[in-house]
Amino acid sequence: MMNSMIIAAAGQGHRMGAGKNKLLLKTGGRPLIWYTLHNMMKSRLLDEIILVIRQEERDVFEKLLHSPGLETLPVRLVTGGAARSDSVWNGLQSLNAHTEKVLIHDGARPLVGGDTADAVIRHIDESHPAVIPALASVDTIKKITARGMVEKTEDRTSLYRAQTPQGFLREPFQQAFKRCRERGDRLTDDASVMEKNGISVTAIPGRDTFFKVTSPEDWKRFEILAASEDIPFRTGQGYDIHRIETSRPLVLGGVLIAPSGGLAGHSDADVLIHAVMDALLGAAGPPDIGHWFPDTDPAYEGADSTVLLQRVSEILEENSWGIVNIDSTVLAEAPRLAPYIGRMKKTVALILGIDESRISIKATTHEGLGPVGKGRGMAAFASVLLYRRFF
Repeated sequence: MMNSMIIAAAGQGHRMGAGKNKLLLKTGGRPLIWYTLHNMMKSRLLDEIILVIRQEERDVFEKLLHSPGLETLPVRLVTGGAARSDSVWNGLQSLNAHTEKVLIHDGARPLVGGDTADAVIRHIDESHPAVIPALASVDTIKKITARGMVEKTEDRTSLYRAQTPQGFLREPFQQAFKRCRERGDRLTDDASVMEKNGISVTAIPGRDTFFKVTSPEDWKRFEILAASEDIPFRTGQGYDIHRIETSRPLVLGGVLIAPSGGLAGHSDADVLIHAVMDALLGAAGPPDIGHWFPDTDPAYEGADSTVLLQRVSEILEENSWGIVNIDSTVLAEAPRLAPYIGRMKKTVALILGIDESRISIKATTHEGLGPVGKGRGMAAFASVLLYRRFF
């Protein structure tokens, strides 16, 4: 089954006062909608994006989709309607037949990351058919009359601001949406569809940076945050070496190379992944793999290093680092590793959520020098470049 996202991008943006679709306004040489798409493409669980647009802007969006940074997920363009609810409905009619969970997202929320989409998807199930990110109100809320008089102060402890992406089980949401359209219900957000049909909605924590770009002030705030992403980079290097232990299987880059002739170690002794993990952690700043996965802990005895790499990837995400590229070299006299390098790259790329083109894995011998050259061990070097993610 699939997870699909519908992004509403067919609005007029009158409050922005830009005289054009605000999603096409540029900062850093890229339109606002590029940032929305780019950040959603960091999702590990989404399978496709449906971008709902105005027909007269189709050529602009088709060209945009060929931009660098928008290659990870397939994007389909669908023509929107007169109102946002019409556009969402058109998007729903275009869903893949295998879509089980659907997320609806505002194109004007460019700072929401793919990790939030994944969190929404993970929370959706039969008991929680509708899930939204929401942010607690920190301001005192007043109810004001049409004449501008304060009528009362609301209890803000239970008041939250709904954000997007809002996620749903496809079938009940689509049926509820159809009933709302038939009744002519006024919908303030997509979760209202479920509420008006007596279906419960679950809230998960949102973030202040998930704001919607609606006014010139919002745009200025977004420009500052978007510009700051291009500043900091960090490099890291990693090295690991293990002696040969013929009774163990040889695993490199998460790929089983041979059932014997492997490496000694507390885990599966994947020397390549260990070097990559140390390089990533070294660049990001947290302690090295010995801190996170000590060889004195029985929990990691015989551990699959790809599982450990997944945890390192999460540590990077928690510390707001993204991967630009990885360059690595395995030193081994035997066996010949060239036939396995493609599979290694694919495995590492999948775990880290990056394109294979960002990963280089090379193999060479040690020309008979030292313990590696004499066939008593294998070693690996890795260098990485990280960039700071501000959203």
